[in-house]
This record gives sequence, C-alpha cells and structure tokens, in this order.
Amino acid sequence: PYEPPEPFRSRYAQPYDGEVAASDAVVGELIAKLKALGLYEKSLVVFLSDHGEGLGEHGENEHGVFLYRESLQVPLLVKLPGNALGGTTVSSPVQISDVFATVVEAVGAKGAPAHPELANLVALAYGAPLPERRIYAETFYPRIRFGWSELAAVLDGRWHYVDAPKPEFFDLEKDPGGTRNLAAEKPGPFRSFVVEAKKRRTPFRAPSAVDPEHAKKLASLGYLSMTTSGPAGALPDPKDEIGSLTRLKEGLAFLQAGRPAEAAAALNELLGRNPRVIDAWELLAQSLVLLGRPEEALAAMKKTVELSPPGKTNYILAVANLCLQIGRPDEALAQAQAARDLGDPNADEAIARAELARGNLPGAEAAATRALAGGRMSKRAILVLARVQGLRGDFAGALARTDEVRALAGGDEEMGGLPGFHYLRGDLFARMNRPADAEKEFLAEIRVFPQGLEARVGLAVTYASMDRKDDALRVVREMVRDNPRPDAYATGIRALEVLKEPAAAARLRAEAVARFPADRRLRGAA
Repeated sequence: PYEPPEPFRSRYAQPYDGEVAASDAVVGELIAKLKALGLYEKSLVVFLSDHGEGLGEHGENEHGVFLYRESLQVPLLVKLPGNALGGTTVSSPVQISDVFATVVEAVGAKGAPAHPELANLVALAYGAPLPERRIYAETFYPRIRFGWSELAAVLDGRWHYVDAPKPEFFDLEKDPGGTRNLAAEKPGPFRSFVVEAKKRRTPFRAPSAVDPEHAKKLASLGYLSMTTSGPAGALPDPKDEIGSLTRLKEGLAFLQAGRPAEAAAALNELLGRNPRVIDAWELLAQSLVLLGRPEEALAAMKKTVELSPPGKTNYILAVANLCLQIGRPDEALAQAQAARDLGDPNADEAIARAELARGNLPGAEAAATRALAGGRMSKRAILVLARVQGLRGDFAGALARTDEVRALAGGDEEMGGLPGFHYLRGDLFARMNRPADAEKEFLAEIRVFPQGLEARVGLAVTYASMDRKDDALRVVREMVRDNPRPDAYATGIRALEVLKEPAAAARLRAEAVARFPADRRLRGAA
C-alpha cells in the first residue's frame, strides 16, 4: 500500500511519490552510516528494485499482472570501491540476475556456480561487449490469482514481445511506452521473438497452500490469496480482464473500511463476469457475514473449495473458521476433520477450537496437544489449552499458558495479531477478582481487534462489577456503534439483559430489528 511515513505523507500530494521519497531517505541513511563508520570508500554498493510499478498506463495499478516496460524496467546503480568509474552510464539492457555475477566477481568469491549467460556489470562499464542474448520475463500471477492466462516476454534494446493469447510486439525506440502493437504487421524480427518466447517458457506449477492467518496478513497489505488455475490454453487474456481487478480491490477496500454492503455489490458484479476468482468469493463471504446473511456467506465460502485445486486444504479450513464465526461448531469440526484427513498439519488447531466451541473440553485438549506434537509451536493451540485450564478452574495455570504464548510472540504486546489472547487473560483476571488487570487486558484486545465482541462484553461486565454501570452501558453502545452488524446487536442485547437493563435491551432490539429485519436472532429472546 502507498502509505508513506511522516514527514513524507504530508510533504507529497501523491502517496506513491511519498513512498519513493521515503525509500530515498532510507538509502541516504545507509550511505551516511557507511561514511560515519569509514566503510563507504571501500564498499561495493548495489542499488536496484525488484520490479517496476504500473500507475495505470495499461490499466494496471501496482504490479504483477502485466509485462510492459513500466513493470520490467528498474533502477540499477553500482558504486565501486574507491568510486571507480564514478558517473559512468551503461545504456545496454541488462537483467537483475546479472547482479549475482557482478558481485561474485567483484569480491572474488570462490566456488560460486558458473553462469556464463550472465553479464558482469563492471566489465560492461569498462567497455566489454554485452553477451548475445535477449532478456526473458514471465508472470504466473494472473493465472494463480485470477484464473487468467500467464504471460511471458522477450526483449532487447529495441524490440519487446509479449507472449499472450493476443500477442503484442513493440518498437521501443519509436514507442517507449508500448502503446502501438505491431504484432499484426509482423516486422522483421517478430517471428524469432515468438520462437524464443515459446522455447524459454517454464511449465506452470500450482503454489503451495498458505495458512489462513498468514493469508489474512497478506490481504491486509493488499496481496490477495490464490485462485483457480484453470485449464491451460483456455484462459482469458489479462488485458481483456484487467478492469475486474479494479473491482476486486474496490471490494477489499470497502470491506476493510467497514462498508460491507458496497463491498458485496462490487464483488457480486465481478463474480457475474468472472466466477472463477476465489479471492472474490472469500471477500464476499466476509461481507455477507457482516451484513447478517450467514447462510449466504457460508455458500460463498464453500465456492472457494470447489474452485481450488484438488487436495488444497487452506480453503477447507477457511470454511471451518467461518462456521465457528457464525455459530456452527459441529460443521466447523467436520470441515476441519476433512482437512486433517487430507494431511493438513494446521487442521488439529482448528479441530481444537471447534471442540472448544462445542463444549468438549477433553476433545479440545486432545486436538490442541496433537497440534503441538513434533515440536510444532502453535500459539493458537496453546491458547486453546489455556482456555481449557481456565474453564476447569485452574486460573493460575491458564495464565502461565498465556505467558508461553507471549514468549513465542517475542514479547509482542499485540501478539502478532493473535485474536483472543488479551480477552482470555482479561477473563481469567476477572474470575480471579482482579478487575483492574481484567480492564487492562480487555482494553488491549479491543484496541488490537475492534471487530471482536467478547472483550467488549467482558469489559462491560467488569465495569458493572466495579459499580461503574455508566461505563458498562457506554461499552455496549460503542460495541454496536463500531460493529453495526447483527451478531453485535444480538450480543449487545444479551449483555444488557445480563446487566439487568431491560429497557435498554428493548430499545437496542427495536433498533436491530429495524436495521436487520430478516435476521431471526434479533426478534426472539437473545
């Protein structure tokens, strides 16, 4: 995401420009440190980027889908010891892998594997001839993420060929922006570029699964998870589909901004055009949960399993997690067991949480213990064991378990994004009649996971036990205000009834029914 730190955020109107300036400042700090340590003069410094960035030139924002010049051409600067060749510019096109050969030769590394096809950038700067070669690039990103065709490209100093369902050929001397496709005209070297691209293509291999927690972290950074690969040769050209990627990112942005209705509208529009995009089904499921439509959400999440390659279990576990979220622990257990039967080592942790939700403490304990077998240190599994101990009345032992979890997270106060950690500690402190400590933990959970409900209720009950009823009622109001969804209303109604505030509970129920008339949970007794 383009989120430059201050002072660059305020200094630049365009966040992308602020990110460039922030990166420049980081490089400046490194150079200044080298000089302060007396190392700069004798250092070899290589500065480069791993890829370029599309800023809408061909319909792509960011990078990954296309192989146009804006994505492939990157800065490359080399500073030699003693400032040798300072100010020299090399115009010949080179490739990132040439950096390996350059560094190996520059520092005299022994025993490095030989790569005769690579160029020594220092030798080129001294005038050595460039090897006879064309530069190759490929991207499987559109196929893996969106079910579109993969792309390959071959280019030299002048010509740029993109191997796609609708091939493209550009004359970079006359058209450096790649705006005029010459493929239909088949100019002189066109056929040789086509042959070379076909020869150098690498076969497609589906990526390995990503565990759900890691996938959520990637999504929060704008990286969307895997989608169907589809049959080779029958996939659409990315340039014909790029507009749908905009809708997908709009849906993600709406969801992250707490606007699930708009997210669902954008995602449904996309899925009407391309129903193979797993990311869209998963985001739609999350939106539907927030809209109080759990059955539709579950159906959408199950589409991810249908579309993923056989044997992939990460989406089966995502279905299990959603079942837990909507209060269907028996189905969550069945889904997690299915993932375990397929050999997923993460399934035992999901089974443990499902058994805990079902009230089966021995089953939860057994599954969590399996999840930790063989030296695996799952923070979630340890947290389940801590919950089991707490429910059995061993509050001190449960707190000790949470200390184990904190140690695994390196003492991180936010626990690396682990939901329920601070809530459990708060609940244990409350049961130990330590309300001040409970308040601190509940507030920490709310700060890190404002969408969670348990900690809000725990905090309200804690305030009530401290004769702070106004604060307790405020917490319930804030819970519904910050999470305007059916489960939050249902939880708020139940909390107000526990707090013996029937009039407030009735008012909240009326507001909930008016807002979500189709949700039966809000009409009957909470």
